Amino acid sequence: LKVCPARACTFCHTMKATSARFTRSIGAHRNLSSKTIGIVNECYNKWERRAPLCPWHVKELVKDGVNVLVEPSTSRIFLDQEYQAAGAKVTKDLSPCDIILGVKQPDIAKLLPSRTYLFFAHVIKGQQENRALLDKLLELKIRFFDYECIRETGGRTAPRLVAFGKFAGFAGMINTFQALGQKLLAHGYSTPFLNTSSAYMYRDLRAAEQAVAAVGRDIAAGALERLDFPLVFAFTGNGNVSRGAQEIFHLLPHRMLDPADLPALRARRGAHRHVYG
Repeated sequence: LKVCPARACTFCHTMKATSARFTRSIGAHRNLSSKTIGIVNECYNKWERRAPLCPWHVKELVKDGVNVLVEPSTSRIFLDQEYQAAGAKVTKDLSPCDIILGVKQPDIAKLLPSRTYLFFAHVIKGQQENRALLDKLLELKIRFFDYECIRETGGRTAPRLVAFGKFAGFAGMINTFQALGQKLLAHGYSTPFLNTSSAYMYRDLRAAEQAVAAVGRDIAAGALERLDFPLVFAFTGNGNVSRGAQEIFHLLPHRMLDPADLPALRARRGAHRHVYG
């Protein structure tokens, strides 16, 4: 989100380098330069706005001789016209495509046989709810690349090249602040957390960070004086999601504690000008 100007695409921010390698490798490959790539209209849920490639990625591919077809969408963060301006054709028919990209699971009924697909399938852990999708991929003889399995060296334990856990942490922490403001108000406490919005409502990550930082300034000025208890946030683990959540949390005036410190904190009297983690 920091890389995209007010946009949200699959490969942006930490994935920018990966996407650049992807577009260069396709354009440079002698057998792929005349191939056709398709971008699906995301249908997994009504809130999905992401796209697997940005218009400027499409422009690179087209420049290198790759044909790009884009399914029209009224919910995608990028306008259809932006893809057209980059050289793509906007069409509901992806049947000419050799390679088809999405973000989340596509409509099973619209899968095309004997194609190459790339998307997050959520099947690698044997998820029961997506076994029908996996069965269909096998039935249609589809060559499938799951983003979750694309790793630096190809090894099963190597770092993933396409991972969004950190972004899930960003969004989760932002949404937690927004929900906390409503919960506290329901219990009779007005706090600056009411001034935050759900993550998807912000123009970009920077705007969300600025809103959280503004809450932090209010807290430091005593905006939590009405509370007769401290606000303590618990982070479990230290994976990508947790690290993303903590990065947003650290925008507030905060103190990190050991669980053994909690009884003394609870017994403390007076206003808290920090939150605790």
